[in-house]
Amino acid sequence: MTRGRRIFYALAAPILAMMLRMVWATFRYRVDESEEFLDLARRDQPMVFAFWHEGLFVVAWHMWQLLRRGVNATFLISPSADGELGTMILARFGSVAVRGSARRSGAAALRGLNRAIRDHRQSPAIAIDGSKGPRRVCKAGAIMAARMAGAPIVPVGFAARRAWRARSWDCHLVPQPGSEVVITVGEPFEVEKKMDGDALEECRRELERRVNRLMEISEARVGVH
Repeated sequence: MTRGRRIFYALAAPILAMMLRMVWATFRYRVDESEEFLDLARRDQPMVFAFWHEGLFVVAWHMWQLLRRGVNATFLISPSADGELGTMILARFGSVAVRGSARRSGAAALRGLNRAIRDHRQSPAIAIDGSKGPRRVCKAGAIMAARMAGAPIVPVGFAARRAWRARSWDCHLVPQPGSEVVITVGEPFEVEKKMDGDALEECRRELERRVNRLMEISEARVGVH
């Protein structure tokens, strides 16, 4: 990364972090968390959060709240130069990013996630449809990370009563100011240590089903479909 870009990112990160806080403050939140998840959080149990990429903007707010409650939440961020800005913004909220890309260096990303969970007791939030999609099609990365580290997966759903949708592959969700935002945190589930290809596919489908079900629950709570 060039010196000029490093200086620009150092100046931009606190400004963007402040802007995020200001925008997040305009929403009305309702967070429904399962008792099983709350029990893990109280016991400081590392876990893997699974959500659809389109909800990154609102899920990031929830991860910030979890950090304030003592859950060591984090995100997997690209090791590219552009990813450095995200890492610096995340640091402004008190978290250390896990650097890696499932698309470019999947094995390295898994090793980084494994170290983060097992050695540093971090709880990464992973967009399970990846950084390029297809939209709402679960990939195996979060399952592999949870299996390697022996951590439970916690599915997360979300919705907003009034929102814009970006013209991107994931139709990214951007709530309108004043909108009610619902985040639904489901029951954790364990991943078997030993799985063949069929078992991995079954687990992938189950995770996809659970996240979609929480999306439906969240949408029903705000009255959208």
